[in-house]
Amino acid sequence: MSNAANTALLEAEAKTGLSRWKAYAKLMGPAWLAIALNIGGATVANAGQVASQTGYAYLWAILPEVFVIWIVCVLFVRTALKTGKGPISMAREYIGPWAGWVTAISIFIVNTVFHAIQYAIVGNIMNTLFGVTPKLGTIIGFIFVLSIVLNPAKGERSIKIITNVCQWLVWILLASFTLILFVVPINWADALRGFIPSIQGTSQELVLLSGLMGAAIAINVPSLAAYASVQNKWGPERKNLSVFELTYTNFMLVIVQLVVMIAVTAVLFGTGTVITGAGTMAATFEPFAGKFSTILLSIGLLGSVLSTMVSQCLVSGYVITDAFGWEADMTSQKFKISGLVVTLFGLSAPLIGWNAFSLSTYGSGFNLTFFPIVTILLLYIANKSSVMGELKAGKAMNITVIIAVLLSLLATGNYWVNIFK
Repeated sequence: MSNAANTALLEAEAKTGLSRWKAYAKLMGPAWLAIALNIGGATVANAGQVASQTGYAYLWAILPEVFVIWIVCVLFVRTALKTGKGPISMAREYIGPWAGWVTAISIFIVNTVFHAIQYAIVGNIMNTLFGVTPKLGTIIGFIFVLSIVLNPAKGERSIKIITNVCQWLVWILLASFTLILFVVPINWADALRGFIPSIQGTSQELVLLSGLMGAAIAINVPSLAAYASVQNKWGPERKNLSVFELTYTNFMLVIVQLVVMIAVTAVLFGTGTVITGAGTMAATFEPFAGKFSTILLSIGLLGSVLSTMVSQCLVSGYVITDAFGWEADMTSQKFKISGLVVTLFGLSAPLIGWNAFSLSTYGSGFNLTFFPIVTILLLYIANKSSVMGELKAGKAMNITVIIAVLLSLLATGNYWVNIFK
């Protein structure tokens, strides 16, 4: 950490209350990449799909879902701050080679499936916003991602460009989605009742509930948060800052999903119109909410998809380089080539006519299935005194992570029990 960064951190730590939060906000970094990954087209589309079919009934599910991903991100980043390693290297070194490969394969499968889904979405959004054909829109999205991930800047400058782009895309999507609340009529009393937990519903509705939770509970998110912390050379001294930025950005995830579900319910629930994908969500919205709402929704969707596509390329780079023992550094040539693996696969899906979004619910099932496996491996490492020292997981961390694992297992069981009914 540079002297200037060290000074800024010490100054922030010396403050209290709101003043410290403001100082911390200026020092944020790795969490922007993780939240850009998690507020993606699949997350938004699943929220819209659930709302169009069940209304406010499952608004409550957003809170436990975000709690799960937040506390596991905190766990992964804490281990990374202490060891200076990414999840795959940690699993390989502190548990065994088999654990390294289990971690790598789990993250890669989840990341690749959802990357293909983003490409299935981006072309349709480009079509709605700009009138280009979906395939041309897909290619435009591909060029954008390459221009960011493969930017010609060197070293920290290249990392800063990628982080800043993701940050601005997150702010754009957040602003666009939030503005929708001011242009559609909402029954707030009914919306508040949606926070009363209930799991009653048909098998199809319960699968949708698991899809909503599974789209956000993805193991590639805490993995990217950990790798980005190592990339930025963050150490144990930034433990408090890391918790702050992960809390700050995951609060954005709560807001986005709430806004989408409330707005879609207000406009579509009860009309017989069902959202079947993020790419067609805006077009579905227009006859009921008007052109302005459609534009806002499309801009928000585009921001969510592009930010996620950039982050998923980074995950691909980290997973492949770390799995093969290469330098897991986003500025290296091997990393950039490895990042292209997932995006070339994703690009091929819509170009050959494969609608990957039709597998979105199954993708959520993969997320839910792999999530507890890798989380338990990292929790084991977090409890090794010889590895973690003063950052060894305490009682509060262990209890909250175990609760998160149990919640993800409940969602996983709900998914697999009801998907075949």
